[in-house]
Amino acid sequence: MKKKKHEEHENMERWLVSYADFITLLFAFFVVMYSTSSVHEGKYRAVADSINSAFHPIVAFSSSNIRLTPKSSGSEMFNIGLNLYRKFEEGVKKLDHSGRIKVIREGRGMVIRISESLAFETGQAEILPEFAKALDQIAEWIVDAPNDIQIEGHTDNIPINTPHYSSNWELSASRASQIVRYFIEHHAMSPDRFSVAGYAEFRPIATNETLEGRSKNRRIEIVLLNEQKEQSEQPVFIPPVADPTP
Repeated sequence: MKKKKHEEHENMERWLVSYADFITLLFAFFVVMYSTSSVHEGKYRAVADSINSAFHPIVAFSSSNIRLTPKSSGSEMFNIGLNLYRKFEEGVKKLDHSGRIKVIREGRGMVIRISESLAFETGQAEILPEFAKALDQIAEWIVDAPNDIQIEGHTDNIPINTPHYSSNWELSASRASQIVRYFIEHHAMSPDRFSVAGYAEFRPIATNETLEGRSKNRRIEIVLLNEQKEQSEQPVFIPPVADPTP
């Protein structure tokens, strides 16, 4: 007589294995999430500190320039630029009603854009008397500004060839140089704050196909830079040239 085989008991606790695997995976997931959040904690703290410092800027003043203290951040420079921009905007409205001077905020800083018709005779770099008065006012605004200053000369694409200027490069650079010289000689501004750039017709803001467009392109721009760049990062500027007037 054959013996009956004992029936195998079904394991009712197999779910514990799956449950344990799930718990392990869940634990690993939260470990990864925690470690990731810890890596970015410093970034979050830096953002919070920047926001706080933006509303409580720390500025150090000197007799010639305004420089940010080592604790200062880029946001503080931004706030100073905003205040200075508003000051210029109000001042320009009183100084010029013709629209030939404009104040513009760009990524590189604050730009004071001046039409050639206010500043110079066509093809010349001698500062006109009316423009000299405007420069006197502008000098009062920027003498204690917290920024280095770049003076840029721009022309249209009409070629020039005169005894003084063989191309628009020389004309645009000479005009910018004359303005730097005026600030230094008439307002005792520090020369090491300035750089000069002559861009000729190669940085237009309007089309050169129309009279109106060419008029807009013939301009001087006084740029209060957001931050001082390293010497190696600066473009090569044409140095000041001799006074073209005999």
